[in-house]
Amino acid sequence: MISFLNPFKEDKSLLKQAKGGRMKKKKPLPRISFERFLNYGEVTEILKAMADARPDFCRLESLGVSRQGRQLHLLAITDFESGAPEDKPAYLIHGNIHASELAGTHAALYTARQLLSDVPEVLRRVVFYIVPRLNPDGAEFVVKTGGKVRSRSDEEEKLPNTLYQQDIDGNGLILNMRQKHPDGTFIKDPRDSRLMVRRKFDSKGPFYRLLPEGMIYEWDGGGNIRTGGRTFDWNRNWSYDWRPEPEQAGSGDFPFSEPEMRCMGEFMHARQNLFGVLGYHTGPAAVLRPPSTGKDTDMDESDVLMMEKLAQIGSRETGFPVIPVVKYHNKNRRDINLRGHFHNFGYYHLGLFVFEFELGTIHDSAGISTEERLAAVKEEETEDLMRRLMAWWDKRKKKEPLFTGWKRFEHPQLGSVEVGGFLNSRLSNPSLRDLEKIVRGTYRFTLEHARRHPHIRLEDLSMDRFSGDICRIRARIANRGDLPTNVTARGRELERLKTVQAVFYPAEDVALLSLRPQFDTGHMAGGNSCMLEWFVSAGKGHLGEIRVRGGTGGNLRVPLQLD
Repeated sequence: MISFLNPFKEDKSLLKQAKGGRMKKKKPLPRISFERFLNYGEVTEILKAMADARPDFCRLESLGVSRQGRQLHLLAITDFESGAPEDKPAYLIHGNIHASELAGTHAALYTARQLLSDVPEVLRRVVFYIVPRLNPDGAEFVVKTGGKVRSRSDEEEKLPNTLYQQDIDGNGLILNMRQKHPDGTFIKDPRDSRLMVRRKFDSKGPFYRLLPEGMIYEWDGGGNIRTGGRTFDWNRNWSYDWRPEPEQAGSGDFPFSEPEMRCMGEFMHARQNLFGVLGYHTGPAAVLRPPSTGKDTDMDESDVLMMEKLAQIGSRETGFPVIPVVKYHNKNRRDINLRGHFHNFGYYHLGLFVFEFELGTIHDSAGISTEERLAAVKEEETEDLMRRLMAWWDKRKKKEPLFTGWKRFEHPQLGSVEVGGFLNSRLSNPSLRDLEKIVRGTYRFTLEHARRHPHIRLEDLSMDRFSGDICRIRARIANRGDLPTNVTARGRELERLKTVQAVFYPAEDVALLSLRPQFDTGHMAGGNSCMLEWFVSAGKGHLGEIRVRGGTGGNLRVPLQLD
C-alpha cells in the first residue's frame, strides 16, 4: 500500500469500459499524488499497480539495471489485442535523466495513467514506451536528502581535500554551509539576509565562503577545497557529436559509457518502428527542439519547418515558448553548442523529430517567466529574481518546502558554520500544484504528435482466378499516416530507418509464377500508395500470406484464402 495516497481508491468512471467490443469490470488505476516527489519504491509500486489494473493495455518491463542495482522501469502501453508492440509504430517517453529534475517522473507517470484511463483510439495503432525515471540512483539521493547532483557524481575513488555531500547536522537533509572567511566570495544580501550574493570590489564584510553540506575527505587544513567528485551529465553522453572532457563537461568516458544510458541507446537502436521521442526536464519553462549544436540552416529546411510546427502544438497546450536548444541561454551569451546531446542524437542518428519539455522551476511558479530569466544578464538582475522568489514564497499561506533558515553548527573539521539555504529538489522543479496543470498540456501534445505517426496498411486486396490453376493476387500498400516512413528528410539518408517491403510467402502446395516474391517500395510519404501484384499456380484454399515490413509505419501479416 502506498502510504501517501490511496492507489486503489475507486474511480467509477473507470470500472466499466467498452473498448473494441470488450466490456468488463476494471480494477481502479493508482492515483498520481502531486503532494511530494516520489522515491524509487513508490514509483515501482505505482507502475506495478498500473500493469496489474490494465493487463490488456499495459506491461511492466525493464531496460536493464542501474549502477546501484535498481531496475530501469519501462512501461509498454498499447492495445495488445490489436497487435504486438513490435509490429506497431512506437513512441518513446523518458524522464528524470538529471537527478534533481524529479518533475519529469511525475510527467511520465501522468501520461501513462491518462493513456490507460482515456484509452484513446491511437492505442490500437501505436505503442507507447515510457521510462519514467532513467536515473533511479541519482533521483533517490535527491528525493531522500535534497542534495544536489547532475546525473551522477563519482565517489568510488574519493580524492583528498574534496568535500562530499553529507547530512552533518542530522536533520535528514543536505543543504548548504556558509562560513565567515576573509577570502570568501559571498556576502549576505543587504536586502534579504537569508540570501547570499556575490562579493564585489566595494562590498563590505563580513565575507563568506559557501559550500555544500558535507565532510572533507583527507583534508590537509588548507583553503583549497574541491566540492564533489567527477560530475557526469547524461545528456552529454549520447552518441552524436560526442566530445571528451574537458571539451564537453560531464560527457563521460565514451558515448553511452554510463550503464543506464547504454541500456537506453540499445533499446532505441533496436526498434526500427520508433517514430517519435520526448524527454522531460526542468529548467526555465520551454518546448525545446533541435539543433543542440550549429544552427537551423545545418538541417533540412522542410524538417525545420515541420519540427517547428509540431513544437508550436506543445507551446499551444502549455503556454511555453518554443526555443531551439542552441538558443536556450541568457541573452548576453553566444549560442551554446552541447555535444553528445539528446536533440542532435535524435535527429541526426535516429532521423526523428524529437522534443524536450523543460517543465519549469520554482521561479516559474513564482511568476518569473522564461523570458525574464533569460534576459537577466547582470548579477544584480539575477539577484533581484531571487528576492522576488523569496517574496513570493513568504506570501504563500501553505508553504511548500523550499528554504531552511540558517542555523549555527560546529562542524567537525571547519569549526563554526551555519547550515541552511535552499532545498535543491524544490528549487530545481516547479511547484507540484502547478505541475499537475502543466502535465495535462504535455499529455495533449503527446497525443497530437503520436496521432501523426506513419501508418502502413494493405488495401484493395483481391484474388482472381484465370484459366486453370493460374491466380492473380493484387493489393495496395499504403501509408495512411501523416508522417512519411522516413519521418524526416534526414531519415531518408539513414540506414537505420528501413524502407517499406512486402513479401509474398506461398503455401506449401502453391507455386509462385512471378519473377520475384518481394517488393521494396522505398520510403512512403503520408497518403501515398503503391499497387503490388503476384501470379501463382494454386488450387482452392490457403494460398500463403503477405508480410509487410513497414519500418516506422508498423508491420503486417495478411493470410490469403481462395474459395
